[in-house]
Amino acid sequence: MFERAPNGFFVRDLIVFNLLRRGGYVAKGFVFEAPDLTNSQVADLNDFQDQLCLLLASLHENQRLQVQYFCDSDYKGELLRYQQETEKFSNVWTKRARNERFSRYWHAMSERKLRRQRVIFYISRSLENVPKSFQTAAARRDYYNTLLDQLETEFEHVHRLLLEIFGSGGARILPMSDLDHFRHYKRFLNPSLNDRFDFDPAEGFSPELSIQENCWHSEGNGQSDFGFFLDGHYHSLIVLTRWPRTTYPGIIQRLTNLRLLDYTVTVNVDPLPISQEINKEEKEHDRVAGDYASEKKISLLSVMEKKQKKIHALMQGQTIPFHAMLAIRVWDKTRDGLNAKSGANCPPNDTHSAGSTGSQRTTTSFFGWFRRCNSRRRVPATPASHYANCRSRHLPNALGSF
Repeated sequence: MFERAPNGFFVRDLIVFNLLRRGGYVAKGFVFEAPDLTNSQVADLNDFQDQLCLLLASLHENQRLQVQYFCDSDYKGELLRYQQETEKFSNVWTKRARNERFSRYWHAMSERKLRRQRVIFYISRSLENVPKSFQTAAARRDYYNTLLDQLETEFEHVHRLLLEIFGSGGARILPMSDLDHFRHYKRFLNPSLNDRFDFDPAEGFSPELSIQENCWHSEGNGQSDFGFFLDGHYHSLIVLTRWPRTTYPGIIQRLTNLRLLDYTVTVNVDPLPISQEINKEEKEHDRVAGDYASEKKISLLSVMEKKQKKIHALMQGQTIPFHAMLAIRVWDKTRDGLNAKSGANCPPNDTHSAGSTGSQRTTTSFFGWFRRCNSRRRVPATPASHYANCRSRHLPNALGSF
């Protein structure tokens, strides 16, 4: 777990944090383009739910998953292709109608009136290799090149696995390159670029520079009353610290369907060692059994039975434990605008046994299963970096809402 903002390099379409040895991490992003299932049949929704379960079950103990959800108004590529096709027509009225539509949508895009939802999966893993202490420069260079070749092959396998999981449902999985990673980081750390849809930050990319040197060009200023100030915008964080007792697919569609562009949702997923979870549950079962032997309370029998069922599910592979964290970042150029947007995102007073921490005091809400809490908590949630602090039994439902 990082105590400071992570830093690394973009190398061979990978993101390398720290060093290429023990203590370092390697990540790669995959753009996830799912079909619109808003009005789909229940069977299709269940199939997608099963695909999400397969995704979580496919994670190894040394792997981590981060889901980045955000919105923008960038349809530049699609509109330019539309205009190129328009030029091929010879009918005057057809060209006039298409040109009018192109101009109308281009103007709406420039004013950020269009809304496009995007999802990116980041898969990362920790490094355990330790190079030899004494090596020549050429030998050390060959060692690192061989290691990078192995990592590229490993993430190619991850890409094929994602295609096998989601390909049958019509989803597209696009591996990200160094430029794609750079663009995402650049816009993530510099929200002012969202107003410059005609600017491509790739022109300033320098592979020899670190992530922070390439992408982080403004100082973050933490404040006591509204969160922090970064890149000319006020920012607020809302973090889910406890999952609700019950969930259902689409539980946070009120969040993903907001008519806002200036917010991101980050879900970090960290698989837990099953053997350690079994040992912990067995110790708790033995403790409850000892209490029952001395106190003879009938209520303890139900607790023991519940622990036994949980241990059986872990042993049979029916239950897979995770650490998870859900964070929402909201920003605006003014404090009043931030208050309004945070008001659309902040938890209510009523709850279904879910907890959260936020950096903005508000009175309105949209989460039906959040509990309002005004204590501030700083939790970094940058692309491909993972900060996990919540145990999740309902993760497929939460991810399914995207």
